[in-house]
Amino acid sequence: MPRELSYKNFFARDTVEVARDLLGKKLAYGNCSGVIVETEAYKEDAASHAVTRPNKGTMLRETYGCVYIYFIYGMYHCLNFTTEKQGVGAVLIRAIEPVSAVPEMQERRSVRTMRQLTNGPGKLFLAFGLDPALHGEEVGRTIKLEPCRDAGAFEIGESRRIGISKAKGLEWRFFIKENEFLSKR
Repeated sequence: MPRELSYKNFFARDTVEVARDLLGKKLAYGNCSGVIVETEAYKEDAASHAVTRPNKGTMLRETYGCVYIYFIYGMYHCLNFTTEKQGVGAVLIRAIEPVSAVPEMQERRSVRTMRQLTNGPGKLFLAFGLDPALHGEEVGRTIKLEPCRDAGAFEIGESRRIGISKAKGLEWRFFIKENEFLSKR
């Protein structure tokens, strides 16, 4: 695999495949970087913004390889990437294992415990200092992804998605088993 991912081709594929394949990739923004350890896939299911928020979910139908940010519970922003050239989808980045700029992340979150730093979508958004204005930008411009040499071999687990009330039976949450930075074990 080349050093930098071919973003458009990578995200043009099926959402569930992309969600699995993002595990172990390094996400970088500014000085911060970390390994993606947990994701969730959303397609045209009842929990997807493409269905529940037709106006806001337009990006899930019309783009792939773009940053999709939404505000949840009136307090947290969540980072997603749109997928599927010929379909509907987005992948939520649920948790990251911090790699660089850890002191900056700790200061932003007022948290010293490494495990609590980026083990949830709202937490990682704050720790990385992500900007909601990135919404709609193509992946690779400001937010970069690349293969992570340090990720090594790992086993992928899957389960039901977390914190949703519809389409609960779909096992579209993917995670690196035994990783200490997961949002839920």
